[in-house]
Amino acid sequence: MSYLGMIAKFPLGVHDLKSFITPENHLFVLSHLGIPAIDLTQWKLKISGLVEQSLELSYENLLNLEYRELTVFHQCSGNPLEPKVPTRTISNVIWGGVSLRAILNQLQVKPEARYIWFTGIDRGAYEGVSSDSYIKDIPIAKALDNDVLLAYKLNGEFLSAERGFPLRLVVPGYYGTNFVKWLSHIYVTDRRSPGPFTTTFYNEQPGGDNATLKPVWEVAPESVIVHPSQNEVLYLQPQTSWGWAWASDGIQSVDVSTDGGITWQAAEVETRLEYAWQRFTFQWTPPRPGKYSLMSRAIDHDGEIQPIQQARNAIYIVTVTVQEAPIKGFDSFSVAE
Repeated sequence: MSYLGMIAKFPLGVHDLKSFITPENHLFVLSHLGIPAIDLTQWKLKISGLVEQSLELSYENLLNLEYRELTVFHQCSGNPLEPKVPTRTISNVIWGGVSLRAILNQLQVKPEARYIWFTGIDRGAYEGVSSDSYIKDIPIAKALDNDVLLAYKLNGEFLSAERGFPLRLVVPGYYGTNFVKWLSHIYVTDRRSPGPFTTTFYNEQPGGDNATLKPVWEVAPESVIVHPSQNEVLYLQPQTSWGWAWASDGIQSVDVSTDGGITWQAAEVETRLEYAWQRFTFQWTPPRPGKYSLMSRAIDHDGEIQPIQQARNAIYIVTVTVQEAPIKGFDSFSVAE
């Protein structure tokens, strides 16, 4: 087994996110422990723990199971050492694979099961902490959702090595840190994983330093204005602006401010497709020339509102300059002496 070392690629800014489906070559890449080179003839997926029978599946076995596709947004939760710093690293893709629930139902999960651990083949050190493998866990109730996938395709193509070939976990509505790549072992258990990526990293304390740690699982409501882009120059005329919004269970509404958060107006939000992000649009006419601070705030179906600051999903501010509209036919002229 060989490793390429930690990889981090973030090719797109928020204003490059113009396509509903993000092309594969525009997706971000993040591997904490390096990218393993896997010999497919030796690779197996093992499922064990609190099930009536264990199972090993080859790649060919997986390809012969019922295939399904889902459109799911994929968001990096950001640097676990700086959980309140927004990175807005997001994409929207089509995952293809098999339902985890369908497999677990065949193996008969025992009643005492509470969590499932997902183990990747990658190993190494992250931020000075060594790990024999990248392990994440999710609650058994979430794992038994029919839309949790063991994915081997992305946008209709088989996964590349940097995307998690041969197999990765896809948990719709969860942050990408839980989408374990290079998946090798699924373990059904009654407790959370003791690994560093569930104990040291990717937890938060919403109630303060003495509060119980909360896993970074569900995606909080977030939105970005894609058009206009940062520092764009607009004319003093009606404007149509738009952006993307997303959350674990979808977005109920989006409000937009054109005066730096003093006043807000409702945007139009498109209906969600499966687990995709949702496009929102809003119309506004600048009252006068000058600089404007445009902001959007998403509200999910539980009523949670995207915060102004100090959070990984903090509001993104777009600053634009509005100029007088040019007079037709007089864009340029000269004065005779």
